[in-house]
Amino acid sequence: MKTTIKDVAKYCNYSVTTVSYALNGSKEIPDSTKQKILKAAKELNYVPSALASGLKRQKTFNIAVFISDFDGPIHHIVLSGMAEGFRKYDNRYHMMVMTSKDNLSIVKSRLVDLAIIMNPLLDDELLKDLASIVPIIVLDKFIEGDNIYVADIHNEEGMYLLASNLIKKGCTKIGYLLGSSASYHNAMRFNGYKKALKDNGLEYDENNVFNADAFTEDAGYKTIFDALKDGGDLKYDALMCGNDELAIGAIRALRDRGYAVPKDTMVTGFDNIDKGSLINPSLTTLDVDWFMFGEYVAKYAIDIMNKKTNDPLLYVNSSKIIERGSTMEK
Repeated sequence: MKTTIKDVAKYCNYSVTTVSYALNGSKEIPDSTKQKILKAAKELNYVPSALASGLKRQKTFNIAVFISDFDGPIHHIVLSGMAEGFRKYDNRYHMMVMTSKDNLSIVKSRLVDLAIIMNPLLDDELLKDLASIVPIIVLDKFIEGDNIYVADIHNEEGMYLLASNLIKKGCTKIGYLLGSSASYHNAMRFNGYKKALKDNGLEYDENNVFNADAFTEDAGYKTIFDALKDGGDLKYDALMCGNDELAIGAIRALRDRGYAVPKDTMVTGFDNIDKGSLINPSLTTLDVDWFMFGEYVAKYAIDIMNKKTNDPLLYVNSSKIIERGSTMEK
């Protein structure tokens, strides 16, 4: 049978209130009394309920992370980084990962101290409702409001660097493959592409912009394959893609339509996933340390909860181009 706090109180002949205060480190309890109670708890193998003690302190040490799904190569890296961050910076916190909107009830029931949102499909009003209960950190979305914090990478600057690199190589007609329209990353990366064209005096041609409306390899393949004709002339000398998966799909589609990369057109991605280095030709991309990003988000969350920061924005730099075969000089 599990030992209760009442058992500890009876064993050491103190009230339940005194035992509770002692176990929670209250300064109102003399050290000599506290030591006797801690010794008794150890002898009885007493393990306090994390939820009950959390509610007493108005703190649960639970962090909810809401994601859209487990697909793709990025989510699990960010989540691993978060887990390491909580372990490194304050291992009292427990990270709970959920996909269903129905699970938002744990926020409304105040069973968590903070929520991290990795789901761009959750609408702004819902997020504001959650933020009226606990602080929230939003990833892949920009929203302002009380108790709302945003963590992101420098998407626009990163894509600007990639586009500028292509222009330096002599590319003058650069196409673009868009990802999910719900994604803030998608919009910021596209802005970086357009800004690079403008700053370098190149024309923006909407005929060379393709919308996959997803960040998957299959979506990239289908979008580019459907946009091409077998053996026809390409209208672009480089194709920038919203992420690596889109780029890998695009390279496959180009090949199946009879075009060679980079001979007929260069291709770039974004994120530097492992698969990009294994395909032929290997993929030029922008390196993002998503694990480090996850660690920083965890540290940011801890600082928010401990009132060590009130900065509503956390940006993690991503500016390292990984040059590979898909943009080799022609």
